[in-house]
Amino acid sequence: MERLSLSIAGETNIGAGRVKNEDNYCIIAPPGFSSGLAMVADGIGGHRDGEVASMFCCRGMMSAFLRRGRDMSSAAEAGAFLAQQLSSISDLLFRRNAFDHRELPMGCTATCAVFTADEFACCSVGDSRMYEFSRADGTLRRITDDDVCPGTSVLCKAVGINSRLDVTPRRMPLRPDTIYLLCSDGLHHFVRAEEIADALKESVTSRMAVSKLMRRALLRGAGDNITIIAAWCRRQ
Repeated sequence: MERLSLSIAGETNIGAGRVKNEDNYCIIAPPGFSSGLAMVADGIGGHRDGEVASMFCCRGMMSAFLRRGRDMSSAAEAGAFLAQQLSSISDLLFRRNAFDHRELPMGCTATCAVFTADEFACCSVGDSRMYEFSRADGTLRRITDDDVCPGTSVLCKAVGINSRLDVTPRRMPLRPDTIYLLCSDGLHHFVRAEEIADALKESVTSRMAVSKLMRRALLRGAGDNITIIAAWCRRQ
């Protein structure tokens, strides 16, 4: 079987139009683990404490992965883990909102992935996204779907907003010479898909990919927080 390696970089920025950053992200691949976790979470705009919700989501997922991820070697197992954990985090956050009697509950979007030796699983809630970019043919493909009410820009699903959160995981093989991109809407709302593809094609490392995309978003005057993770799969 072909052996693959993965290098991952991430960055977050307040953007040009916000007074605070309500995005959070995590990347974790501890020594001795057979898999690694990447996650982007974006606090819901217009609701208080979005940064608390996104941090709670990332910390909850990271803590669960440290407890359960050491021997997680299949995408099927990883997908079940991500879906169950997002649902559990959402329930805890929903109950906290109810306890605080919040009229506008704090919540967040999330996109997360667990990468194993030759495949990965991902889940998303809201409008944070995951893309796959093939450097071989320059094709950028969106893997996740936005949870937006038809005909509007209003989210119809988010972490912490409802008492029950159903999430459907996706499983895919890892492809060599491919970049897997996780991002908040601060990137994809301000940088077109073809520009994202161009930046990824020009990059030679995962860190460069993140830096180029962040620069493009900021030069567009991105009026939202921007968070980007790039995971580059190569042949060993």
